[in-house]
Amino acid sequence: MALPKGQYTASASAEPRRYQDGLETDDPEEDMLFLIWYRSQITKIEAPGQTNDAGSQQGLPALSAKRKLLVFRTRSKLERDAWCWALNCEIEKLARSHKQREAKLRSTGSLVSL
Repeated sequence: MALPKGQYTASASAEPRRYQDGLETDDPEEDMLFLIWYRSQITKIEAPGQTNDAGSQQGLPALSAKRKLLVFRTRSKLERDAWCWALNCEIEKLARSHKQREAKLRSTGSLVSL
């Protein structure tokens, strides 16, 4: 996993930048990048009303499964944080739209009684 040649140099100093809308920034490159790591296949999500047993591993991809990677470069650290916050809100909205699935996921991480 690497960016194309010339896209990022870790040892380069942060150069001040000024954009047309008036934004001025001198954030380092690594503070303006963020990644999205995703599966290219659609995973099966239970429809509302359907339930499987809590221990079912059916439909869960292996941790070593192939994933795709998107690299985004923003204009500033503030813009990167805004994008990450907005993406997190959308992920939470999708997760909360499936009440039974959310409850099942929350209960799988409970403490084990000895």
